[in-house]
Formats: sequence, structure tokens, C-alpha cells
Amino acid sequence: ELLALDGDGFRAKFLGTPMKRTKRRGVLRNVCVALGNVGDAAAIPALERACGDPEPLIAEHAEWALGQVQRRLGL
Repeated sequence: ELLALDGDGFRAKFLGTPMKRTKRRGVLRNVCVALGNVGDAAAIPALERACGDPEPLIAEHAEWALGQVQRRLGL
């Protein structure tokens, strides 16, 4: 769900919360790292979409996380 948020969606979801200060790129980077560390196959579709994110930091971490999940699953 979080990886699907664009800039406007992120601002709307986290308006008035401390999460907004971290900014979208930082939060979604952390989401990618967490998903890569967990290694759940259910994360693959979201990570594949995030690999095409226009923010390079998010796309790079999504690629890393996708590789981690695939390695863990032997894909």
C-alpha cells in the first residue's frame, strides 16, 4: 500500500504527522529495505512497480529488495 503512494497521496495520508517530515523518498526507501529483509513473496508485485518509481532512491532500493526476496525464495 505505501509503495503505491505518489507524492500527493503521501502528503494526504501523512498530513499533520511526523511521517511527513521524513518525506516520501525516505519512508518508501525504508519500506523497500524492510520488505527485502523480510523476504515475503507477496511483496514482489509492489516491489516490481516501485522499481519504476521516478525517484531514483526508491527505485534503487526496490531493485535491491526485489533481488533479496528472489534470492531468499530461490527464484
